[in-house]
Formats: sequence, structure tokens, C-alpha cells
Amino acid sequence: MARRSQPSTDSSPTSFYTGKEEDSELTSKSTTASTPTTGSPCLYRTARELPHELKEHCQIFLEEQLYTCAINLLISILGSGISRSSPSGKPVPVPPPSHLALLSTIAVHPLHTTRVDKPEHLDVSSLALGYLRNVLKVVGPLHADFRTAFQFRAVPRWNRRAAGHTGHDSDSEMSDGDSEGGLDVLRGRIANEGGVWAKGQDFWSTVGWAFHCCTLMPHRWRYWKAWLEFMLDVLDADWEERRRRDLEDYEIRGRLGDVPTTWRSESMLVMYMDQKDGRHSGPKGIMKALFAYNGSISSSSFQEVFDKEHKGPRPRGKKRKREAVLDLANDKFGDYFDEDESISSGVSEPPTPHKQRAKSEASGVGAGMVESIQLRLRLFKLLSAATHDLRKRQELDRLYEDFAAGMKVLPLDIFALLVSHRPSVLLPESQITLTRELFHLLLPSSYKDPRKVDPEGDSVGSLTMPMLEHCYVCYPANTIGLEDNAKLSLLVESAIQLLWFCDMIEYTDSFADAVDKGIEARVKKAQRKRTGRTKADASDSHAFTVMEASADRIRILLDVLSAST
Repeated sequence: MARRSQPSTDSSPTSFYTGKEEDSELTSKSTTASTPTTGSPCLYRTARELPHELKEHCQIFLEEQLYTCAINLLISILGSGISRSSPSGKPVPVPPPSHLALLSTIAVHPLHTTRVDKPEHLDVSSLALGYLRNVLKVVGPLHADFRTAFQFRAVPRWNRRAAGHTGHDSDSEMSDGDSEGGLDVLRGRIANEGGVWAKGQDFWSTVGWAFHCCTLMPHRWRYWKAWLEFMLDVLDADWEERRRRDLEDYEIRGRLGDVPTTWRSESMLVMYMDQKDGRHSGPKGIMKALFAYNGSISSSSFQEVFDKEHKGPRPRGKKRKREAVLDLANDKFGDYFDEDESISSGVSEPPTPHKQRAKSEASGVGAGMVESIQLRLRLFKLLSAATHDLRKRQELDRLYEDFAAGMKVLPLDIFALLVSHRPSVLLPESQITLTRELFHLLLPSSYKDPRKVDPEGDSVGSLTMPMLEHCYVCYPANTIGLEDNAKLSLLVESAIQLLWFCDMIEYTDSFADAVDKGIEARVKKAQRKRTGRTKADASDSHAFTVMEASADRIRILLDVLSAST
């Protein structure tokens, strides 16, 4: 099927690229982001390396696991760096990539989240994530060099100007000469082989495990969700800033030729898409990660990132303690410095995955799955933008086909969450393309070809009212399964809402007749499965209820359309 332009607001048919700019283009730019003479200005302050003494202090704090001290010091430095009201003031000091990588690990590591056993460590993960968000907001992903900090690798090689990271990516303003070619290595297991960037192996394996936790381990999902939200914000900001710089270059060159893609081709998202040495690389691995959850076909392929993530804090010993004596004159302070004192009754071992799984199956889709839907769609939106701007047209088509195919085989309740998510993070063009792909997968092969009904609309990949009326809403699913017919009903409902939001639909008697015909056809076809003495199981009963409720909502939509004409 033909497709409309995808996520980028400046998209055009000439936006599909099959090649990259020459390497000389990468190294010809200044490392400082300048404000373009025309177009959008840079939203971020410039950055510089931490002064040597302050960096040494931070490194000592981090290596000695005095994380609260390190983060508070960094917050103070960042605050002092932005105290000037003028955005063109002095560059803001930021820590080296190795420090940023460790902070991002602390934000999600079990020892500092679900296995905390000391009161002074309870707020470390939130402090670390809060600082990283402030760095992203103030200096942006390029000046902070998040691309170097957030690389998945077996053995970290911390160097802000490491091999393969030159030109456009080295855009931080470094004022200290000692950062040139020097390694900012941190000692400690969590900072190296025990960190998320080594344990995760690749971005999509980590994403898949995080989504796996949304139903398997809600106590872990709480922290993985926050980490994923931050990473998506970083990827979004990185892509948008690089797109702005590509447009800036285009303006500087006098709008000659096509808009360059030099900056975007080295984005963090493309780095993750092109990684070849992970467990889940390539289009198939990416799709598995997007649809991962406990119970999915590919769930067993996603291994936990950290060891024994399901475990909570160590249980407190029940041995009777010696009576505490308070004698200040002889340096006896009772239980004042007793580290074994219980933190609170709220820090207890979370339920095991087995117990949680049984609970989730009994109650249907849980809160974690609902929370994950927007994150999955945001990731797909980013993938769509990158594929549209940097890859061949066939790859963009395949991306949408694979995503629609992955949606089709999801359980009914999860399918409903994806199809009915409002407001959708996807652009209307992307929603229309996915809707048409899903219709193609769910409808019988005999459904009327949209090209014969609306050739003009079909040529641009659009979804129009004539297509809905004559090609989509009047048919049952291509199987007798209740679940497939319920999915088709939800899709019809979503398509009507989508055209309504786009102001592309109006009530007609013929359209209402086609909708009623489709509702009756789906009920009739789905009931064929339960003839004779066979008793409907619980899943079929639930699917029939969903289909009936969707049909009722569709009729209400028709009534509202009729009243508004």
C-alpha cells in the first residue's frame, strides 16, 4: 500500500535517503552549537568540562559510593552554572561521560531501588535521575555528550573524544586541556561491568526486559518505567536538536539541494538501531522488544539485566539484641549509631514473580501494561521518524507492516489498549497507515480494494470515508474467532474516531447501513464457532463482551454524527 509522509514535520518525498554525507562534512563543523541566522534557535546552554579539582572530588565520592554527596555536589555546580539570566553566559560545567553513565545505572540498579536496606540510600536513585534530567534540560543531549555516556558495550572505554566519536558528536565546549585524550575511568563494579550499559548488552534487550517487568515484576517496573521515560526524552531531544542543526546547515548553504541528514545519521537512536553485537539487533529484535511482556511468545528471550532483580531487601535478623546502654561520658551512645535498626515497615520483600503472575492473570491487564503503552508508541514514533528520514522507502513500509503484524497477534486487551490509546502520541499520518495495515490483516481477502473506491486517496496512503464505507466497516474478520472479530470491531471504532478528529467524516444513511451490516456480520460469523454442545470458554465470553461493547459505542458515534449534521 502507498503511504503518506511519516513523523517529521518537514517530511517530503525527497526526505528518503539511501546514503550518508561524506566524512569531511562531519569534521568541518565547529564543536560549539551556534544559533542559526534563520530557523529555530538552539534551546540549550553550552557546556564545559568540570574543573579538575571538582571532578576529582566527584570521582572520589562516586568511587567510595558516597552517591548522595556526589549528586548534591553536581547539583550545586549545575545550579551555579545557570545562575546567570543570559543564555549566552558562561558554559555550564558538566561531568564526564563515565560519571553520567554511572548515575543512570544508579537510577535503576536494584541495590539502590528495590534492595535498599539503609535509610540514607532511599533517595539516591531519584536524586540521580533528577540530576540527569536537569542536565538534559539545561545543556541538552549533545553538549552533555549523552551519546558517549549511554553506549552499550562489554568493556566501557570512557573518553569524550574516543575513536569513532568525532566531528558532530564532540560538540561539548571543553575548557580544560586535561580532558583531551584522557580517560575518565571510574573504579568499581557498578561503574563498569556491573552497570546497565554493560549488563544490558544492547538497547533493545534492555527495553525488552524493562517492558517484561511491567507485568512480571511491578516493583521493578516502577524504576524501569522512570528510566525508560528518561531515555525516551533523551532520544527525542537528541533527534530534534540534530534535525534543527541539519536545517541550520541547509539554511547556511542557501537552501540548495536536499536537506542534509549528516547530524541525524549520527543520532543516538540510529546508534542503537545499527548496533550489531547485541542479543536483539536488527528489525526483528527491535519488534520483539516493542511487544515484550510476560506471557508473550518471545518473553523467554529477554533475560534480566541485573542479577536476581526479583529480590527485595534482606530480611531483618530476629536475634535478640543486647540492651543498649546510654553513657555519654564513656562514649556509649545506646542505639544511636545502630545500622541494624529497621528502616520502616514499608520496606519489605516484594511479591515473587510467580505470585504476581497469578494475580495478573486473574485481574486481566494490570496497571504496568497500561503505563507501558505510551512508551511503546513513543519508541515506534521515533523509529518511524528515523526510518523515514534516513532509510529506503521499502524499510519504512516494512516497519509499519511488522508493527501491525505484531499488534494483530497480541491478546485482545493489549490490542485494545494500543488501538484505542487517546490522545495518541503518533501523528495522524502514522495512525492512518497502521489502521490500513491492520484492516488488511484482519479482513477477508475478498474485501473491496480501496484503489477501486478512492484512487486519489489510496495513491497518497490516505483513509477516507468512502474507503471506510465500502471497503472496511461492512465486513467480518477473516476468521471465525471471537477475538479476531472483536479486534476488528475495535479497529472500526478507532477508524471512525480518527476520521472524526481529522474532520473527514459526516453522517450519511448509506454509511450507517454499512456500519450496521458489519456489526451484524461480525456477530453472525463469530457465533458459528460455538454451535453444538461445545461450551464457550472464559476468553471467548470476554471477547464477545468486548465486541458487543464496541458495537454499542460505534452506534453512539453514529447517533452523535447524525445529530451534528
